[in-house]
Amino acid sequence: MANSSETQHPVKAFGWAARDTTGVLSPFKFSRRATGDDDVRFKVLYCGICHSDLHMIKNEWGFTKYPVVPGHEIVGVVTEVGSKVEKVKVGDNVGIGVLVGSCRSCDSCGDNMENHCAKQVMSYGSRYSDGTITHGGYSESMVADQHFVVRWPDNLPLDSGAPLLCAGITTYSPLKYFALDKPGTKVGVVGLGGLGHLAVKLAKAFGAHVTVISTSESKKKEALEKLGADSFLISREPEQMQGAMNSLDGIIDTVSATHPLAPLLGLLKPNGKLVMVGGPEKPLELPVFPLLMGRKIIAGSIIGGLKETQEMLDFAAKHNITADVEVIPMDYVNTAMERLVKSDVRYRHQSLNRDGYSGAPLLCAGITTYSPLKYFGLTKVGVVGLETQHPVKAFGWAATDTTGVLSPFKFSRRTTGDNDVRFKVLYCGICHSDLHMIKNEWGFTQYPVVPGHEIVGVVTEVGSKVEKFKVGDNVGVGCLVGSCRSCDSCCDNMENHCAKQVLTYGAPHFDGTITHGGYSESMVADEHFILRWPENLPLDSGAPLLCAGITTYSPLKYFALDKPGTKVGVVGLGGLGHLAVKLAKAFGAHVTVISTSESKKKEALEKLGADSFLISRDPEQMQGAMNSLDGIIDTVSATHPLAPLLGLLKPNGKLVMVGGPEKPLELPVFPLLMGRKILAGSNIGGLKETQEMLDFAAKHNITADVEVISMDYVNTAMERLVKSDVRYRFVIDVANTLKTE
Repeated sequence: MANSSETQHPVKAFGWAARDTTGVLSPFKFSRRATGDDDVRFKVLYCGICHSDLHMIKNEWGFTKYPVVPGHEIVGVVTEVGSKVEKVKVGDNVGIGVLVGSCRSCDSCGDNMENHCAKQVMSYGSRYSDGTITHGGYSESMVADQHFVVRWPDNLPLDSGAPLLCAGITTYSPLKYFALDKPGTKVGVVGLGGLGHLAVKLAKAFGAHVTVISTSESKKKEALEKLGADSFLISREPEQMQGAMNSLDGIIDTVSATHPLAPLLGLLKPNGKLVMVGGPEKPLELPVFPLLMGRKIIAGSIIGGLKETQEMLDFAAKHNITADVEVIPMDYVNTAMERLVKSDVRYRHQSLNRDGYSGAPLLCAGITTYSPLKYFGLTKVGVVGLETQHPVKAFGWAATDTTGVLSPFKFSRRTTGDNDVRFKVLYCGICHSDLHMIKNEWGFTQYPVVPGHEIVGVVTEVGSKVEKFKVGDNVGVGCLVGSCRSCDSCCDNMENHCAKQVLTYGAPHFDGTITHGGYSESMVADEHFILRWPENLPLDSGAPLLCAGITTYSPLKYFALDKPGTKVGVVGLGGLGHLAVKLAKAFGAHVTVISTSESKKKEALEKLGADSFLISRDPEQMQGAMNSLDGIIDTVSATHPLAPLLGLLKPNGKLVMVGGPEKPLELPVFPLLMGRKILAGSNIGGLKETQEMLDFAAKHNITADVEVISMDYVNTAMERLVKSDVRYRFVIDVANTLKTE
């Protein structure tokens, strides 16, 4: 039980506090500690009103301890320093932001990221090391260890500069961390409130091209003419949002109300970052598909460490950046809170210290859902039948309607062009996405559809300009058979992010026909999209590497989870999950399998070589593993909770979705914010990386655990796949079981 400040500390203090969930603030007498050897005491001159103050005084986050004196954007003048203080002296102007304490010895503190310390002490409403509860800057004085006191630049105004201590660092830090601080970077800012207007100013000072995204047309003039934004989007206007699709490198989302994420994700380029700095109370609806297609990231970020906060203040002083504020007296604070609820402030309230009042100092103060049809360019497709356009007869199994039942199907393929490789299909893996596609569960299937994108075979014919392959070679085709070959993504060997990519089946080819996949006796594709098959890699158990393998290998590499000793979690132990375990172990990672099923523990640990096992439905096991993992590969395609997984991550940890749930998931924003955690999507890799993965797998003897089936068993296999009744991948023996008559 906390000891009261009044009985433990000898220095009398005065402020305004909320005492219950009404959030009404009123005068409050309390006490602060004496000035210790490392302490700085200062008279509070100004204190900004942050939106989180409103959440706290009303206990909207559920952990407020009453009475609470809010305020963490605090500036003032030093009145006393301890004997060991070297940073500042009496008379200096100083500031305190969100933190007044941390352990000072953990990895986060050692990296100057005290904001990620597990023992951090917030400026108010937090338990201090002596057991008392901290009180903030809606008071006439503050005292704190010198490490948590920042030096105030000479030319930075105190009143309009105070909000930089929260709103400023909250937007500055993610711009720096996520590399959105480079000149020419395309940055979006969602919301134009206390955080948003500073995000615009800081991004412009970095040299970024800034687009403000707002629900309100009325903010356009202010955004462009006053704040200097380069462009403005009304998020409720589908045409405007569609016109800006795939145009932004990153977005700083400052909105604290519930709002749709899908339109914002659509604005991002491949590898783009949507960074949440606002804190909605309720989970947001997260559509996973837009994350997967383009390896986009949703991250959280909240403030920065003390070193970065000082850097931000100096940067702001250099570039004349301050908040736009309305300075108010302390007795106006409840009205200010009411106006804050209505967003009736441009852009920050600032309380003013005015001596001699009341016997004590006055105190400081929706647009349309993302559509995969648009992503794949299927909105303008005029389907031309392969049977009438291509002369080479072909045979396979196809689904013809949403029942997803597959049956024999005659069609045709193109002749072998100069750059083409034709091969006889020997084996084809069954991917969970095949099941989604044949049933049209993603909403863009065009029937009839011949599935299959884990395809291996032997070359039967090559075009006159083919150099990489010859007749008789074993080869593979994965998820792609075409791209523009000239965009930035293609030039970076990331054809999987090309806006004109052609998927191996169910997608429009450049000639207007719809591609058909590997549930067939032959394939033909440009040699660029044909993969060389390593000699010592089995064809049948190796086939699933062409989707499941690269889908897990690519995020392990991209998110730096491929380093020896890295702590990697794998959620789900199916076709993707078991390969994620094998690949991560080959990289030297410490692997934890996270599953709903106790029955998979023995297999995970003894057969696949995982180091540990967690049952996600067991609260004690999950609690015991909190903050232990550098990253998680989430392979689950069913709806499942994200909050427990985010809790397993260390600060700056990455939760990477590679499964594709049909329905949006609930995204709790707070776990993202606290620790700057990242939620990302990843879907296959480019051709160069896929070849690299095959060679890596061959070197480390990595194959999928498969059940080889005949083509006429495929519908039963799909039924079993729905029930997860396979260890771990079905592979069709096409060459020996596909009957063409």
